[in-house]
Amino acid sequence: MKSGECAIDLGLKSPSSTLFGSKYANVDEITKDVVGVVGMPTDWTHSSRIGARHGPEALRRATTRLVEEYLPSHDDTFFDATHGGEWVRNNAPWILDCGDADIDPVSVERTIEAIASMTESVRLAGGIPLALGGDHFNSYPACLGYSRALSKIDPAHKIGYIQIDGHLDFSDRLGAWGHFNHATNGRRISELPNIVKENMVFIGITGWVSGGELELIESMGGKVFSSGDVHRLGAKEVGRLALEHATKNSDSLYLTMDIDAMDAGYLPGTGSIVHSGITPKHYCDILDVIAKHPIGGMDIAEVAPTLDPSGRTEAISAHLLYSVLREKMLRPA
Repeated sequence: MKSGECAIDLGLKSPSSTLFGSKYANVDEITKDVVGVVGMPTDWTHSSRIGARHGPEALRRATTRLVEEYLPSHDDTFFDATHGGEWVRNNAPWILDCGDADIDPVSVERTIEAIASMTESVRLAGGIPLALGGDHFNSYPACLGYSRALSKIDPAHKIGYIQIDGHLDFSDRLGAWGHFNHATNGRRISELPNIVKENMVFIGITGWVSGGELELIESMGGKVFSSGDVHRLGAKEVGRLALEHATKNSDSLYLTMDIDAMDAGYLPGTGSIVHSGITPKHYCDILDVIAKHPIGGMDIAEVAPTLDPSGRTEAISAHLLYSVLREKMLRPA
């Protein structure tokens, strides 16, 4: 494959669609509290099922379809059967899509910097960066940019962290992929200077995990909720406990959402499938709780539409984004 062909496959700088049908804009158009979308169309740091590089465009399509098919027009009032109450869509420009970061398939370092520079710019402008993966390693550069921006704004700023995931992703390195891959993103984020290690929370962990990784997280004061905890305690209670732990003595919250926390029977289109995971309802309930608290930055990862011809993976993932952004998308009637 020629280099030009590879660049086209990774996605264009200007997307053919935008998240939730929002306006496509440059980063310098971001203003205070506006969600700034950054695409991360790369899966070269994944070790098995490839396809998440198509995730950003799939999420843009699916969220736009959600708005067009399920939400009334801006002038219409509707009753929300899930949450209750009457609502209308927010007419204010609450979200802008800044397109995709420039991905370099032969340099993970340059890709890290490209993604981090965009999320840093969004946060420095006062916005809330929302990064679309891509495999889950890309959560690290997305959070790196957020961390850099806050260090410049306030060197004493402390960041709490919640990761919803079927895996801890807390390895120091993985085989030929070294320190930069989808099994190390949580570990790399823990090394950022303003991440409060004892405020790191992991939700939805399933199956076998490294005893060393779990021991390290717990020795730092972090908290791990397994998928079994979600089933036993209830999703909303786990969300409440996680939020309480992550925000204690911290100034802002970063949220990373790996869709593979869900059982593969619900959405097979992801890089590392899990069994006996949480359900889509669990995931949305957790996000409903977390979304009540201000979220400073976030990302979603591992949407691989080419691995699921049914399209339900991207459709469910669009509803996850709706759950976490609902407080901005809608206002009481």
